[in-house]
Amino acid sequence: MDLLTIIGLLAVLAAAVLLIWMKRYYAVETERLREEVKLFKNTNEYQHESVVVFSENFTLLSANRAARKLLQLEPFTVDMTPEKEIFLQVGHSDQMSLFDIIKKQSATTKGTIRLDKVWMTIGDKKSYINLFIDHSKWNMKNSIVCVFQDESSEAKKEVGSGQSGEIDFLTNLPSQFKANSDINQLVVGAQKDSNQLALLIFGIKDFDKMKATFGLGYTNNLLKKFAEFLNDLDYKDTSSYRLDCDNFLFIIKDIEREEKAVDRALAINKKISIFFKLKNKNMNVSFSTGIVLFPDHGRNASKLIDSAYAALEESKLKTDGQIKIYNKKANHIKKEEKIMIDEMREALESGDFEVYYQPIIDLRSTDIYGAEALVRWNHPILGILTPDKFIGLAELSGLIVDIGEFVLSEVITQQKHWSQSGFNNIEISINISARELLVYQLGDKLEQLFLEHKVDPSFFNLDMSESDAMEDTIKTDYEFSILKKMGVHLSLDHFGVGGSSIEQLQKLPIHTLKVDRSLLKDIDTDPNHQETFKAIVVLAHALGIDVVAEGIERNEQYATLQKLGCDRAQGYIFSRPEPASEFQKLLKKS
Repeated sequence: MDLLTIIGLLAVLAAAVLLIWMKRYYAVETERLREEVKLFKNTNEYQHESVVVFSENFTLLSANRAARKLLQLEPFTVDMTPEKEIFLQVGHSDQMSLFDIIKKQSATTKGTIRLDKVWMTIGDKKSYINLFIDHSKWNMKNSIVCVFQDESSEAKKEVGSGQSGEIDFLTNLPSQFKANSDINQLVVGAQKDSNQLALLIFGIKDFDKMKATFGLGYTNNLLKKFAEFLNDLDYKDTSSYRLDCDNFLFIIKDIEREEKAVDRALAINKKISIFFKLKNKNMNVSFSTGIVLFPDHGRNASKLIDSAYAALEESKLKTDGQIKIYNKKANHIKKEEKIMIDEMREALESGDFEVYYQPIIDLRSTDIYGAEALVRWNHPILGILTPDKFIGLAELSGLIVDIGEFVLSEVITQQKHWSQSGFNNIEISINISARELLVYQLGDKLEQLFLEHKVDPSFFNLDMSESDAMEDTIKTDYEFSILKKMGVHLSLDHFGVGGSSIEQLQKLPIHTLKVDRSLLKDIDTDPNHQETFKAIVVLAHALGIDVVAEGIERNEQYATLQKLGCDRAQGYIFSRPEPASEFQKLLKKS
């Protein structure tokens, strides 16, 4: 082979290597650009906000036009480091660089970080901002998204007028501080003239989901438009305020009776729908409304607003109407109940709650299939308390959320321990309430815990009572679908007493029906109960749903359930709920 031929072959080989390298390089670059395009599609709603994406090393990956102007980033290139250092002052703390604050906040807070009323200094320019930092909801890997809201004009307006804190930055409505002052003055006047006041609190339904789906720009625009709507109302002797988040206060200064307040709320809700359809056809907005009256429901601003919030929370949980008048009897807490709530709060802090486990048996193999997790309160005086002794007060006080988070964390940690100890495929069922599912973004919490502990979601089953699930099937279906996509199994608990239909069962993405013990008490002796249960089994299996029998206490019940094709069962015949250490002994025997 002559030299010329060798040179030619080497040239071809070099060209091939170069071609392969270029192909890989452009594939990587194309993927990066695709991710950036995807990101900006997601941030499209931040039209008026400054959006910046930093790499984990704090180089700039993306910045929209508003951000380049606010942060003095012109000219802008990808992977550049900001020429001028960005300093922030939060409250009365010392000034720190933006990147140091991100590191500090991220070490203690998961997900989205929000910093309100922050002074930002870049060179000789000072701005008054709200800052949102997000690590979790964006498509670009290892990126940090910062959203800056420039509130400088509102800050100057407040300082100049001497009304610091009385005007809400975002909506320009009077703030909650102004509301407290005004209400107390109105109360004095109403007492003097023997008049009634009505306070209406409006809360935007599914506001957090809107924010997660469409972004802060969308929800901020929504809040501004609702403030505009309230300002445009032509009612006499009324005033409007922004309280917090998505909650707005509307005061009617002279009202004859509560029916008039409800009529006014209904009229406003109708006008809301018309207003948003005219302003933006894509905004489908609905509101929950809580109503209180002076002097019936409180005699000062603090009590009236607290009662209105209680009514608002009640209205959010109802599907038969969006308006709820405060019910003093329903929200009244006895002295001994208040003491128990305080003790419950202390018990959460001191670790006096514990999770017990009751085995669920596979009726074909007779092995332990899984367990139901049941919370217990180790009360220093009353001993071990079951949920029926405290769960009602926990829901009333809002502590149900803290207890639920405790149970989720404990169960996930325990399941991982059992898997590492060789007890594989143990599915643990956890009871959840409608409030936890529909109000407190359970999916986000679970996803975070699964990632932290590195466990398989398919080993966890969430039980919701049939009556809770049927209260709002649209929301239940939506939330259940999110959880199912994560890989979590879902059950209808206490099935047979909640009035669900075949159509509803077909729609809900459930894995298991847990038949209520009331239908199983005489299952071995009552032919009608046997026929009913057999029909449930046939229907469930036709829909691809397993059946679990609850509260089994006798061998005769056990044998009958096996004959009728039931998949699994639990009850005292197998074991009472036990602490994790005792349940592990049962696993070893199984």
